[in-house]
Amino acid sequence: MKLKKIFALDIGTRKIVGVVMEKTDSGYELLGSEMMEHTTRAMVDGQIHDVEAVADTIKKIKQVLEKRLQLELKEAAVAAAGRSLQTAGGKAERRRSVLNEVTRAEVSALEIEAVQYAQAQLARTEAVSKDKNNYFCVGYSVVKYFLEGQEIINLIGQRGEVIGVEIIATFLPRVVVDSLFSALSRAGLEVYSLTLEPIAALSIAIPPEMRMLNLALVDIGAGTSDLAIVKNGNVLAYAMVPYAGDEITECIASEYLLDFYTAEAMKRQLASQEEIEAADILGNKLALTADEVIEKIHPVVQTITASIVKQILELNMKKPDAVVCVGGGSLTPGITEELAEYLAISLRRVGLRTPAQFEKMEIMDSYLLGPQGVTPLGIAYHAISNPPAPFVKVTVNERELALWNVGDFTVSSALLSSGMNLGNIYGKPGLGKTVEINGAVKTIKGEMGQPPTIKVNGQDASLDSLISDGDHIEFHRGQSGKDARLLVADLVGDLHGQVRVNGQQVKVQTRVLVNSLPAKREDEIPDRAKVQFRPANSLESILHQCGLPEHLLVESIYYCYINGEKRTLKWKPIAAKVNGQEAEMSQIVPFGSDILYALRPTTPLLKDFVTESGVYDIRVNVNGETVTIQKEAALILMDEQPAALENKIKQGARITIDKKDNSAILSDVFRVVDIKPSVQRRLIMKVDGQNAGFTTPIYEDSNIEITWSEQ
Repeated sequence: MKLKKIFALDIGTRKIVGVVMEKTDSGYELLGSEMMEHTTRAMVDGQIHDVEAVADTIKKIKQVLEKRLQLELKEAAVAAAGRSLQTAGGKAERRRSVLNEVTRAEVSALEIEAVQYAQAQLARTEAVSKDKNNYFCVGYSVVKYFLEGQEIINLIGQRGEVIGVEIIATFLPRVVVDSLFSALSRAGLEVYSLTLEPIAALSIAIPPEMRMLNLALVDIGAGTSDLAIVKNGNVLAYAMVPYAGDEITECIASEYLLDFYTAEAMKRQLASQEEIEAADILGNKLALTADEVIEKIHPVVQTITASIVKQILELNMKKPDAVVCVGGGSLTPGITEELAEYLAISLRRVGLRTPAQFEKMEIMDSYLLGPQGVTPLGIAYHAISNPPAPFVKVTVNERELALWNVGDFTVSSALLSSGMNLGNIYGKPGLGKTVEINGAVKTIKGEMGQPPTIKVNGQDASLDSLISDGDHIEFHRGQSGKDARLLVADLVGDLHGQVRVNGQQVKVQTRVLVNSLPAKREDEIPDRAKVQFRPANSLESILHQCGLPEHLLVESIYYCYINGEKRTLKWKPIAAKVNGQEAEMSQIVPFGSDILYALRPTTPLLKDFVTESGVYDIRVNVNGETVTIQKEAALILMDEQPAALENKIKQGARITIDKKDNSAILSDVFRVVDIKPSVQRRLIMKVDGQNAGFTTPIYEDSNIEITWSEQ
C-alpha cells in the first residue's frame, strides 16, 4: 500500500535539494530528487536574502520533478535553518491538592507555564531584546519532572502537593518563516509542514532507539553548523554555531585570489583529488596539491571545530559518548579528527552518518549518498513520520491567527503561539480559615478553583485536544475559588426564648464572643479567631444572663490525698434543678422550663471529701442514772494539722483519717458526771459488776458504779 507522496525542499545556503518520497509497506521509497545550486549568493548563513532568486530555483526544481514523475506538486515540506534558532530553558512549579491524582491537563498546564517562563527569559537576552515580540515557540522538550522536589519520570497519576517541570524550548523569528513562505508562494507551492533543520536531521540520523546514548549531532552546512544533543531517550538541547563551509571557501578565495565559486569548487575537490588546477581572478594558472591547500585551511578548520566543541560541552556539560556528523561541510578534510582531538575522545567515536546506513531506503543520486543527503531526506522522512498540522488558520477568542508547529498541533500550541499568557490557567482554591470554637480547632475550607473553559468549534475540549484548519477556539481562564466565609449566624443560628428562674420570667438569647469581644449574628469571623458561645437555652447561658458571674458557672476539679490515696471531686458552686430534677450546667433546657438554683461555697469543704468523721452518742447507767457520752468517730488531720469537717479543702491537701472503734472508756464518764473528790477515801469503780479502772472500756447500756470506800 502506498501512502501520501511528500515533496521536501532543503533550501540551503549553497544549493537547494528537492526530493519526492512516499512510505510503503516495505519502508520509504525515494521517487525522485533534483539538486540545483544558487547562481548568486541569494542566501547567506542560512537566511534568504533574495526571495525572487530562491523562488526561481525552487520553481525550476519543481518543474523538473513534475515532468520526470508525471505528477503535480502543490505543497512542500521545508525546514528553517538553525541560524535563526533560539533556545531557552524554563521551569515551573505549582502547589495543588494532595487529595487528587495529577491529571494530564495539569501536566500540560505546568509545561506551558514553563514555556512561558522560557519565553520571558529569552526576551531578556540581548540577542532578541529588540524584536522579542516576533519570536514564537515552535516546540519544546521535557528535561525533568519533579514531585515534592524529587525527580520523577512521569507525573500523571501521582499524588503530591508540589509538582514541577524543567523544559527546553525552541523559538523561531517570524521573519524566517515569512521569507520561506514568500519563496514557496512565488514558486506556486503551499507549505505542507515546517520544522527545524537539526530536528529533521536528527529524526533520520539518530532514531529513538539510539537516543539512550549521549550523542551529539553536528550538521555542518555552508552557512551554519547546527547541533542537537540527545541523552536518556530525549532531546537535551539544540544550538547553532555561525561557522561552517563558507568560512573555508572564503579562506581559499582569499589565500589564492579566487572568486567565491572557484574557491567553492576547489574545496570540494580536496577530499577526492591530489592535484588541483584553477585560475585566479587575474587569469593566472594555479597548480596546487590538496595537501598544501588543506594546510592553508587548517587554522579555519580548527576555529570551526573549536567553536562546535565549545558549544557541545556547554550544552552537554561533559564529553558525549560519540559525535555524529552530517552535512556537506563534514566532508572537509580534518574536521572529524579535530573534533575528536578537541573533545579528547577516540577518533572512532566521531564519524559520518550517511543515507547509505539508513534501513529500508534506496538512494540512487550521488549528491544524496554522502552526509549532505541527510538533511533533505530527513525533512521528507520527518514530514511522513510526523504528520504535521500545516500552517493553518484558526480563531482564538474571535482573533484569526496563522500558526505553525512541529508535530501534532494542539489547543495549547495555538494559545501559546497567540501570545497568550498561560501561566496559572487553573483557578486557585480560595483561602481557608482556622478558628477555635469553644476550645476546639475547626478548619473551614475555601471554595475549590475552577478549571479553564476550553471549547473547539463549540464543543468542550482540553489543552491536549488536536486542532485543524478553520477551527474556532474559545478559551477562558479558570475562576479562582472564593475564600472561606464564616458568619456568627452559621455557628449559633437564632435561638431565643423564655424560662422561669427562681420564680421570675427571664428572656434569654445566644451570646457570642469573638476574640473576647461581643459579636452580632451578621458579623464575619476572621481567620485564627477564638470563638466562645453557649446556646441560648443551655443552663449555663441562662444563669449567666440572669447575672451570675462567669466563675460561678464553671465546674472545677479538686483533688486531695486521703491516707495516701488520690481523690477527685467535680465541684459546682451552684446547685440547680430544672423542672424538679438536678441539672448540669451544659444541659439544654426547653424553653418554658422552671429553674431553681442555690449558691454553694465556691470551694468544697472537707466534709464533701470525708464521710467517715463525726460524733456519736453512748448511753450508760451511772449509779442508777442514765447519762449520754459524745464520742468522736475519727481523728482528721489536713496537712498534719487537726481539721474539722467544715474547713475548706486545700487543692492537693494530704488528709489523714485515724478511725476509732465505737466504744468509750470509763474516764469519759467524768466529763458528764460530777464526782466530788475525797482525799481521805479511796475511789471504787465497777463496770457491769466487775472492778474497773479509768481505761476500762464501756459500751451502750453499761452499768457503772462509782463509790468511795469507808475508812
